[in-house]
Amino acid sequence: MIDAVEVFSTEAAKVLATALVGRVDKGLGRLASLARAKFGSGGASVADLREQVLTACQEDPAFRAELMEAVAVLNAAGQRAPAIEGVEPFFNHAEHLRAPRESGICLIYGPVGSGKTELARQIAGLVRDRFPGGWIEIDVAELRTGAVVDLALVKRQALLKLGIPSQEIATDDAGLDQQFGSVLATRLFTVILDNVASAREVEIFRPFRMNLVLATGSVRTRDLDALDPAPILLGGLENQGAREMLAYYCPKVRLDAEPEAADALLEMSGRMPSAIREVGLSLARHSGEPYPVRGMVAYYQENGIVDVEGVIKDALEQTFSSLAPETREAVALLAGFPGHWFTEETAVAYLGPEGKKVFDTVVSSMLTEKVGRWYRLTALVSQYAAKLPADRDTAFLRLLSHVRDLVVSADLAEDPTRLREYVVPSIAPWTLAENRFEWLHQHLGLITEVVRAAARRGRHMEVCQLAGALEVLITKRWLWREYAEISDLAVHAAAALADGEPQALYARTLLMRAKVWFLARSFEQADADLRQAWALAQVVDIRPARRDRLQSSAAEFRARFFEERADTDPAERASLLTHAEAWLRKSIALDEQHDHGYALGIHHRMLASVLIKAGRPAEAMAEIEQGRRHATGRNLSRLDMVAARAFLAFGDPERARECWSRARAELKDTGADQYRWEIREIEARIFAAEGQPESARAAWGSLIWDAWRLGHPRTNEYLTELESLR
Repeated sequence: MIDAVEVFSTEAAKVLATALVGRVDKGLGRLASLARAKFGSGGASVADLREQVLTACQEDPAFRAELMEAVAVLNAAGQRAPAIEGVEPFFNHAEHLRAPRESGICLIYGPVGSGKTELARQIAGLVRDRFPGGWIEIDVAELRTGAVVDLALVKRQALLKLGIPSQEIATDDAGLDQQFGSVLATRLFTVILDNVASAREVEIFRPFRMNLVLATGSVRTRDLDALDPAPILLGGLENQGAREMLAYYCPKVRLDAEPEAADALLEMSGRMPSAIREVGLSLARHSGEPYPVRGMVAYYQENGIVDVEGVIKDALEQTFSSLAPETREAVALLAGFPGHWFTEETAVAYLGPEGKKVFDTVVSSMLTEKVGRWYRLTALVSQYAAKLPADRDTAFLRLLSHVRDLVVSADLAEDPTRLREYVVPSIAPWTLAENRFEWLHQHLGLITEVVRAAARRGRHMEVCQLAGALEVLITKRWLWREYAEISDLAVHAAAALADGEPQALYARTLLMRAKVWFLARSFEQADADLRQAWALAQVVDIRPARRDRLQSSAAEFRARFFEERADTDPAERASLLTHAEAWLRKSIALDEQHDHGYALGIHHRMLASVLIKAGRPAEAMAEIEQGRRHATGRNLSRLDMVAARAFLAFGDPERARECWSRARAELKDTGADQYRWEIREIEARIFAAEGQPESARAAWGSLIWDAWRLGHPRTNEYLTELESLR
């Protein structure tokens, strides 16, 4: 079990050390003052400072609370999380809002439609002044496959919602666990976990008891009860809340003119929010009649409707019977939409030729709920509509074509000549006003659902097209964990298309899955995929130039595999770097056969980087010069970065700065901010090599501060560099 105080003390010591060496931003200045008042202004090492902070936090709760608040405010940067869209304008279950829980784990049980999520949001809103980080919300059900939730994705979702950029989140499990602990220990916030089914889904947040965890569930279990001995058990709303909710959904009906009938109607609905909503929508259709509430009560009594289930069933039947046939069909189709969440654009593509008109009708009929630009059918509407007949297979094929075409056109807009082994369909170029990478990123969840559904239907070609076209987004945004399932489904789809014959597409999908494996530090699985891909690349029946290009790519992946292993295995580092060098030389030889200049520029640069790691900067410089003959654009800038490292190894800071300055300017012009860490690291080392220790300390301190806010493991590396300057 994680000791949250130990984790917090470690993280606080890192940023305190940075504050004490001269970083005096407003928040850091406060931390420096706290540290000097408690520990003096001596130059303690980070390890010593950590022990001092840990002891003080354990022995002095007041100091711990003060330090924790200062750190949390520092991370919140004065920002509050925006109110979550969808919170109703009335207070549900008001009795639970009078003295809400303020930390730890609070479980909220209740049947579907009892208002669990709304209550959690109301509690989060009431206590937000205690939590500078605001609140985040995670629907665990969306991360569940069968009965199993991928806890790594829960952690990743939490980090994303706490403001950690996706490309800065660790890919491997060990790094993700460390980052998750570091971030949660240094922030004060509320997390709403919706639809939990077991204690393991909540326990990852348990060590950080200074935060508030509001977990909702429909089934009460013993393991969940062990986390909260006094859970909130929801039934119907209080009378006032129930009245407000009913009035909200039938605003033209005067409930105060028929108070007894209104109370009877609410009793029949069990005062359950989901039932009240449906009853209110039904009642609204009778707003022009005399005494509409009495009329509905009488109707229920005459038809033997006496409980919540009956009220909901009848209300939904009335709702659907009042819909035009095309609207009813559209709702039935949307009940089968992959993943259930859709935008107007994707819903229209799914619904077909009259999609825009009928979608507007579905929304105006209050059959959906909305978060941001995304809609879904309400839970009860979706359950009812799922039982209605509809040609969902045809609708899915329309959606599949729409999503596939957009994803492929986004890929083709990047670099039409890059290595693609999937079948490129005849499609229109990218025409959306939205940035294609933003669109892909925002729709990645939907794309994953579409790939899953396509795989179930045996649409192997489309699975491979989607997986192959996503490669550019995945490498640019570093979304390898999200890509893991897609890459696995693509391997199986490509194998089915190959039907036992060597195919370039199968080799390519194996390479992409291997990269997921080795970035996740699953080296055995990666090695198996890489070996098979290399064997296939030797025998595929394609043009020699294309086969050599595929082999060059496979060799590059093999080199990256050995370089990644070298970074994690100091004992075998030299041997592993030798293997990486050998595979890169194979790539270069294959590129040279067909004068593939773009690839040559990349592979010479990659080889130079490996040679610097191996302590051979002179040989690296020769590769850099070779690379300059072929590199263009961003790769030329990357070559300058490698050259700066080589000149530093030679002890030539002047030439290093020339290369660094050129690289920084070029990368800034192209907006390639994924290299900003490396650019800043090189500058810090140049300052030290130039004999400017104060500038070097400031540079490393700035890097520590930025990495610390992300909970990134590189913080420790930067601290080591900073301490070496003392």
